[in-house]
Order: sequence, then C-alpha cells, then structure tokens
Amino acid sequence: MEALAVQAGGQAVGSLITPAVEGGKGIFNCFRRKYAYVKNIRENFAKLVKEEVYLSNEDADVKTELERNKLTKEKTNRCETWLNEVGNMKQEIEKLKVDYKNTSPYFCGLCPFPSLLKLGKRIVKKTTEVVELRNQRGQITIMHEKPPAPPVPVIEKHARKKSDVPSFDSHVETLAEWLEDENLKRICIWGPPGVGKTKIMGMLHDRVGKSGKFHIIFWVNVTAKGRIRDIQDEVWKRLYMKVDGNYGADQRANMISEELMDKSYVLFLDLDDIVSEIDLREVGIHDEHEHGKVVFACRYKNNNICGGTDEEMNVRRLSDKDAESFFWEMVGSDLRSNPDIKPVGKLIIKECGGMPLLIKLIGNRLAKVDDPAIWRDLLSQLRSPTMEPQEPLEEVYKAFKLVYEKVSEEMKPCLLYWAVFPAGYEIFRDHIIDCWRAEQFFSSQRKLPKARDKGHAILDEFVRKSLLEKGRKWGHFKMYEYFQRVALRIANLEKNLKFFVTEDENIIDEEWECARRVSLIRVRLSTLPKRPQCCGILTLLLQESSLTEFPREFFGYMCGLQVLNLHKIRITSLPSSICSLTNLKGLFINNCSQLVQLPSQIGDLQHLEILDIRQTSLYSLPVEIGELFNLKCLRVSFTEDVGNYNHVEEVKPMIPSKVIVRLSKLEELSIDVSHSSSRYQNAAEIIREISELEELTTLCFFFPEMASFNSFIQNSKSWTGSNTRSAGNSFRSFNIVVGCRRNNPASEFRVFECSAEKHLRFYAGNEFPNAILEVLKQAKALELIGHQTATSLSGFRADNLQGVEACIVEECNQMENIIDRDQTSIAFQENDSIGVEFERLKSLHICNLPKLKGIWRGSIESKSLCALTTLSLKGCNNIGVLFSHGMIIRLSQLEKLEVKDCCLLKEIIEDGSIVESHYFPKLKYLQLHDLPELCSISPISLKWPSLETFHMIRGASTRHKTSQAKGIIEETVEDLLRIKRDISPDLTICSSQVFLAELAHVIAETQWELPVTMLRFIELKKHCVQPARVALSPTARH
Repeated sequence: MEALAVQAGGQAVGSLITPAVEGGKGIFNCFRRKYAYVKNIRENFAKLVKEEVYLSNEDADVKTELERNKLTKEKTNRCETWLNEVGNMKQEIEKLKVDYKNTSPYFCGLCPFPSLLKLGKRIVKKTTEVVELRNQRGQITIMHEKPPAPPVPVIEKHARKKSDVPSFDSHVETLAEWLEDENLKRICIWGPPGVGKTKIMGMLHDRVGKSGKFHIIFWVNVTAKGRIRDIQDEVWKRLYMKVDGNYGADQRANMISEELMDKSYVLFLDLDDIVSEIDLREVGIHDEHEHGKVVFACRYKNNNICGGTDEEMNVRRLSDKDAESFFWEMVGSDLRSNPDIKPVGKLIIKECGGMPLLIKLIGNRLAKVDDPAIWRDLLSQLRSPTMEPQEPLEEVYKAFKLVYEKVSEEMKPCLLYWAVFPAGYEIFRDHIIDCWRAEQFFSSQRKLPKARDKGHAILDEFVRKSLLEKGRKWGHFKMYEYFQRVALRIANLEKNLKFFVTEDENIIDEEWECARRVSLIRVRLSTLPKRPQCCGILTLLLQESSLTEFPREFFGYMCGLQVLNLHKIRITSLPSSICSLTNLKGLFINNCSQLVQLPSQIGDLQHLEILDIRQTSLYSLPVEIGELFNLKCLRVSFTEDVGNYNHVEEVKPMIPSKVIVRLSKLEELSIDVSHSSSRYQNAAEIIREISELEELTTLCFFFPEMASFNSFIQNSKSWTGSNTRSAGNSFRSFNIVVGCRRNNPASEFRVFECSAEKHLRFYAGNEFPNAILEVLKQAKALELIGHQTATSLSGFRADNLQGVEACIVEECNQMENIIDRDQTSIAFQENDSIGVEFERLKSLHICNLPKLKGIWRGSIESKSLCALTTLSLKGCNNIGVLFSHGMIIRLSQLEKLEVKDCCLLKEIIEDGSIVESHYFPKLKYLQLHDLPELCSISPISLKWPSLETFHMIRGASTRHKTSQAKGIIEETVEDLLRIKRDISPDLTICSSQVFLAELAHVIAETQWELPVTMLRFIELKKHCVQPARVALSPTARH
C-alpha cells in the first residue's frame, strides 16, 4: 500500500511537474522565436530585398510584353489587378525600408526589444507575401487579343458639289483609283494657288471617308511655322492618344508610328503655304506602314516636299466652258442675259484665267449686282498695273508675293519680265531666253549654249513652282493671268524696272520718258511719236501691232535700247535712225511678211548679238550683215521669187559671198530656204563659209546634195573640233536636212519633244553614208524619207539608233522591216557588241511603205522599244501582222496606237502568241481605220486598264464590199460587245448610220443599254460625260 501510495504520489507530482516543464518549454520556444526575429533581422531584411528585386523583374517583364503587343493585344483584368497589387506591395516595402533604416543604429542593444521584435515580424511576413505574389505571375493570363476597333469617325470637309465644277470630277475619279492601288503610297496634287487643288482633295477626302475602306483619315492644314508639329498634333489628337507624360517629338513620332503600323489610313496634307521639304518620318509616318497612304496638295511639281511620290497630278486651270459656267453660277445666272453686263463679264472671266478661287472671290463680290458701272470698275481695277489689290484678291496677291520672295535674286528679274507681255500671252522658250540674255540677266553666261541651258532650268523651276504653265503650242509658256497683273504691280515698285504696258494707242510723251520697258503688243497703232525722248528704255515690244511705218527719226534717242521686237507687223522697211541703237543686243523682225529690205545702217549695230529675220520678203541678205562682228545668233529664211521686182536686174544670191564667214563669233545659225530655189546655186560656197566658223553650236541648214554634206562633216571646224573622236559633241542642237524633196515646198522641220533638239532628215538616199551615220549617232529625231534601197533601218547600225527618241519612216519603197536583226548581225559581224536599237525611242511613225512585212524581224533586246509611247502605221498595204509576241512584251509604256489604211492587215497581235491579259497597261488611245481584212485584235481578252478612247472604222474589201458588209457589221458589233465586257462598262460608244440598224438589233437581243450618238466613226470613250440616249431603229437618220 505504501508503495502504491508512493507511486501515486509520484504520479501526482509528475502530473504537476510535466505541464510545468512543457509550459516552460513553450515559453522558451516562444521566446526563442521572438528572439530569432530580432537576431536574424538583418538576414531576413536582405531576403526581403532580394525577393523584391525578383518581383520587380517580373513586373518589368509583364509591362514590356504588354508594351510590345499593345497594338494587337490588351491586358486582362486579372493582370491589371496583379499589377496594382505589385504597385501596392512596392509602396509597403518602401515604408518598411524606412522603418528598418531608422531602427538599424540600435541593433547593439539600445533599442527596446519589443520594437525590434515587431519590425522583425513585419519583415518576415512581407517576405512571405512577396513570394506569394511573385508565384501568382505564372498562374494568370497577362493579355488577350484586342477586339476590332471601330473606324474613327470622319470629319467631312463638305467640299463643293460635283455640279459646281464638272472638270474636278475626273480628277477625283483618277485619285480614287490611285488610292485603291496597293503599290501607290504617296500621291501629289500640284498646281498654282487658287486652281482648286484643296477643293479636289476635299472632295476626295469626303468620298474616301464615306467608302469606309480606311480605318482612319487625317486632314492637316500645314502652316509655314508649324510644319511637323501641325501634322503630329493632329495625328496625335485623331488617334486619341492620351498617354501621360511630356514626350519629345522623337518619342511622339515613335509612338504614332507604332500605333499606325497595322492600321489602314490616309493622311491628307494641305501644303500650299509650304516651300521647303517636310520629312514625314519625323511625324511618325513611314513607308513601312503597309496600309498607310499620303495625299498632299502643293504648289510645286516633284520637289520632294514630302519625299518621293508614286503618282503626281497637275491640276490646271478650268476649261473656258467650266470657268464661264462657274462664274455665272456664282454671280447669278439671271445677270447673264443683261446686254450691258454680259460682255464685261466675259472680260472679267478672262482676267480670272480659269482659276476657281479668283472666280469665286470675284463672283461673290459681283453676286446679284446689276449695275454695269460696278462691273466695269472692277474690271479696271483688275487690269490696273499700279492699284493695290482689292480685298477679295489679297489672298492671291500674297500667294504670288510669297513665292516671288523665295525665288533667287538671279531669277527675280526673269520672273517679273513676264509682266511686260499681255496677260495670257504665250511666249516661245527660245525667245524669252533671248530677251533675258539681251537684258543681261545672265551676265555670267557669255556663251549662248550655257545661257539657253540656264534659261531652260529657270523656266522649269517656274513651272514647278506653278508660276508659269506650258502653252498650247509646243515649247511655249505663259504666266497665269492674275499672276501677271501682280508681277506688273511688283515690277513698277522697283526703281530700275518701270514697265509701261498698255492697250491704248494714245500715249503721252511722259510715259515714253519714264518707262524702262514698253509693251505695245497687239495695239492698234496708227502712228508713233516722231522722236520720243527715252534714252533709258531697255525693251520695246511692238509685235503684232497694226504699225505700217516708222517715223524716220523714231529711234534717234533710244541709245540704251537692248531688245526690239517687231514680230509680225506690216512694215516694208526700217528707218535709217536704227543706227542710233548702239547698245541693241536683240532684234526680232521675223514674220514681217511685207518687209522687203533692210537699211545699210544695219551694219552699225555693233553690239547686236541676236538677229531674227525669218519669214519676211527679203530677196537677199544685205552685205552689211557681215559687219556685225559681235553677232552670235542669225536666223534667216527666204521664200522663192519674192523681193526682186526689177526683172532686168541680174538674179542675186540669197546670201552674198563672204558674209557668213565674217561673222566669226556666230554660235547659232539657221538658214531656211526652199528645196527648189534657183537662187540656192551657191549652196556649196555657203557651206564652205559655215565650215570655217569655229564657235558654232547650233545649225539649222539644208544640204541639197550628199557631197556638200560630206564636205561639211569632214571640214567643219565647229563639228570636228579638236578631237575627231568626239565630232559633233560640241553641238547643242541641229536641224539638218540632207537631199531634196521636190514636192516639199520648204524645209520646215517637224518638231518632236525630245530631250535635245537634234534632228536629222535624210531624203532620197540610196546608201548609208558615214557622214549620215556620224550625225545620226548624235541625233534624237530621225526622218528617213524616200530612201531608194533600204530594206530596214538596221543598215544604220544599232548603236547609231540607240539614242533616237522619235523616228519617221516614209515612202521607202524597198523597206520590208523597220528593224531586221539578221541584217544587224551582218553589219556587226566583226564587232562583239551589236548595240540596242531604239532603246530610248518614244515615237515611231511609219507611212506608205508598200513592201513592209513587219515592224521587227528577229530577236528583240530587253531594252528595245521599252520607252515607246506612240506608234502610228499608215498606208502599208503588205503587212499582215502588227505585233509579234517578242514585241508586245516590250510595249509596257505604249499610250497611243494608230493603224490606218493597211488593206492586208489581219491581226494586231500575232495569233499563237503567248499573251497575258495585263499587256498594254498604259494604252489610252486606240485607232483602227480602214482595215478591211482585220480579223483579230488579240487572241485573248485584255484588261486595257488605261484605255480612254477607241476609234474604229471597219470596211469590206473593194471586191466584195456589198456581200461582206453585213458580216463586217456583225464583227464590229462583236468587237464592241467584247470591248464593253473586257474593258469597262463605263464607256460611250458612237457609231455611224451604217451600223445603227444592226447595232439596234444586237442591243435588243442582249438587252445591253447603250448610249449612242451618230457620227461617221465608232468611238469609245472612258470616264466621259454621257451623251443623251438616242433610240435606235432601222430608219435612224443623221
């Protein structure tokens, strides 16, 4: 029992001690853990910092991935929550770091234990939370694909309605087609201020916006001050880019570029006030944007103002019809019937020069104004050379002044000189350059060739800047009418210019005395002052006036005169006082058809450099011309049997001996005579004198015989120069005729738009002389007429034809092919390099070759015919096929094709050729006339993407004309239906009466609605105004 009691007592004591021990252990462990928080605080803090770095890296990786894919993807909501949690976690850690920093100095025991314990616990807990947050990264989806964004709403420009200016419609159609072409990225619309560029671009903008084909459309009016910033701000705003932060221009450009990378967009830029280049890459617009396009309107052509362009559209002035319609619509059509207003209105329309802006401004000013006096007053103001511009026209005045001020100092007088001519006056390129040189605007250019090159560059610059436009006649230019008025105002503000331009024949003496340049062009002059006191006058223009006679002393006080133009006036002679013009440099008396003699005093004009006496009635050149020792340019022509009214007198030569040879400084010489002239017997002597000239760089001359031409080429000091290997290279231009054509009354040259004015016409030859080959190698235009033995042009050698840009072949009765490569190979059998025929040929005209079988025989070099734009074939009655397969693949630039009067021609493209539907991509005009045997145009249907006009006359052969007529009609209708189907439904077809009945029948069967106008030929036109529909019936009449 005692033992049990002792045991029980021991157990009781044990039961009391064990909990106490265990409790002591718990307390100890608790204290140890707490102590560990304090003891390991440094290590735990280091671990927290380490885990924070890992978390920050994860955070950065997520944000980088989001940024990289932001154009196509967006972050998920869970990702957004995680990023927010990370941000909060970083803030909490930063706060914890501050507390740790403040506590760390007391780790040596000075800090109360409870504070350290609390900090240690926070560090461990935060570390756990960081690890957990970092681990969540792998369990969430960061981003998903963006849903398609709705198109950005288009802000319409509300451009003019189509009915206002009909000629704008075709421009918009063309531009819309260009925008649909994936290969066209940048499109330039250029033209002078006020011509309607912005309106056309506005119409295009609204049309594109309504089509919904582009995701976003921008429109920016760029100012001279804003430039890049203007564009960038508008693009930024339209993209709704609300990113926080102040970004620099480069950063904004990168962000815009990334935002637009996969978007389809069109950027419209109005750059009318911009005169220097804008780099769109600085905006964020890049060529790498696959679906992005830029359309900009500016004043300058191809000036790289926005970098390179894929297409350019030149917007020209309105047609006379459109200008008139628009004007009367602006002022009120009821005023058009007012007999006092209508004639004034026509003159005002002319002053506007077809410029829509001017018509609109003036039209608004005159709208509903029925007082003719106000109309006449406004016309006077428009024509005034001194009055300040009216408020409505101030905008155009400033536009011209802005460009004028940007023109170089050397070019400014050249530009203002245009003001001395009447408004709208067309001036030939060489003549205006002659005037500039005579006025010493090119003081640094002593030689005529360099002065002409400089003049060409200046004219080109003026056209590019939309200050001038090309005239209707080749090589002519004119200034926009209102610009001409502005130029006159500016000129008269300059001290040394002072232009006097008038249409009034009543001129007071003071006007003569004060003026420096006087223009009386087209003025009805009955008389002139006897001896005006005008020593300061530099230019006097009297061309096309009604003047018939000069007072004897008229030129007595004009010692300073430098330019005198008497073109096309009715004088018979010049007064002796012309000897007073001691400083005259340019004298133009061409086309004075009644001028029969020049005074002997002509030889006193010792400073004369340019003398033009073409198309007069001069019988012979005065011997005194030989005294003009400074003459650099002489142009003269003679008509057979005029001027010598004394039939007893011995027949004189046109050009006396030893006149030409004395003109040692001649650089340009043009002598135009009739081929059959009996007074041209001393041609050989004249040629010998021309051969002695050493400075000659331009020659227009008729060599009646091959022998005289050979002599010139061998002996001419100008042609051969000092290096026979470079013979002819010193010539800037030439118009050379070799051989006579008796049925051709005069040796007038056909003008080609070639890169250089170097033309050769070879008549009635029977071989290929070396002299001809030598000139041909320099020539840009070749006319071969009536050659007696040539079977092809290959006899001229391929290397000599390589640079020819225009070629005419006529009446060569033995010619079988234009090019025969077999003959070429024979000609070059001793030479490794054959050369490339017609590498630069743009225009080829073939006429009346009775034995012609084809244009090209044999292989074709890849570069041959690749520049050809115009081909004409007429009266070749032996040819059966026009194009072989080898030819058609070279004709990618062909724009105009005419084939007429070839009675055996059956195929345009040879049957069996491998033809692709995209051949002839640029053909705009196709004419097929009187081809009775024609069976096929092409073996397959072609796309003809550019075809605008198609003329066709089908006719039966003479023997079976009656029996085949119906078949021809049916074939024609089939052709039309096929063309209608293959080209475009947007065609107009016109037909002669002979086709009407059958056409009506076919149309009724096919239910093809066809607008028809009765003409004498079939005509198809694309993108034209549709004519009224005419009911067709078998009884239709003209």
